[in-house]
Amino acid sequence: MKLILTASVTYLLFIILFFEITDAQAARRKLEGFEFYFLDDWNKQKNPDKLLETFAEKFVAEIRSESERLERRIPGDAQIFVSENSETFRKYSGQPGTIAAFYSPESNKFFFQNPESLTKRGILDTVIKHEICHFLAPESKSESSFWMQESYCESLYPTNPKPTSADLKFPWSWEKFDEECIKEIHTRNGSKKKIIYQKLYLWGSWLLKTKGEARFRAFIEAPNPEIQNIYSQFVKSRY
Repeated sequence: MKLILTASVTYLLFIILFFEITDAQAARRKLEGFEFYFLDDWNKQKNPDKLLETFAEKFVAEIRSESERLERRIPGDAQIFVSENSETFRKYSGQPGTIAAFYSPESNKFFFQNPESLTKRGILDTVIKHEICHFLAPESKSESSFWMQESYCESLYPTNPKPTSADLKFPWSWEKFDEECIKEIHTRNGSKKKIIYQKLYLWGSWLLKTKGEARFRAFIEAPNPEIQNIYSQFVKSRY
């Protein structure tokens, strides 16, 4: 009886979630193996089909360009969800409504804020490239490689304001910097998040410039003791 009740509850939850997401999808489109969905709880978007079509074409063009640059095959089966507003984005992505976009490697899903609002802010192209960067980056196999991947994508396609102050303090040791980044990368504190992303940008930009992109990607893919000496070079270059 308990087993039957559990199965019934699970089935009911599935049905509720299915219809909730289905109701939110005002438009759908498939392009070159990618599935695009427009999430709209209130049906306020005047022409969601046209908006989704334009976004899908831009997304596919960007991912084709980036895969050619990296000489990497484009992985398939990803789903891309475009939100009508920040509340819808927060509801379905599980992320704060203040961020522009999010890619989940676990589910292979992209979530974007409304492209029209991102265009007005002048960040649509960069945001798309940044999330595609995560999609095509080496897999993050540790907490260190996770924030290193964020540093890599942020240095290539910054989605946050670039540092305007040279007063940012970096720890002298790699271990301390690694601990700081692991701790702060998931923070929801606005001021702390701004600081950590500025540091990720500065470190990533320096590593990209001095050691090259191929080496950067290798550090993301597998831990290497050499990174400690390289980080020391970075800190000395700042002080």
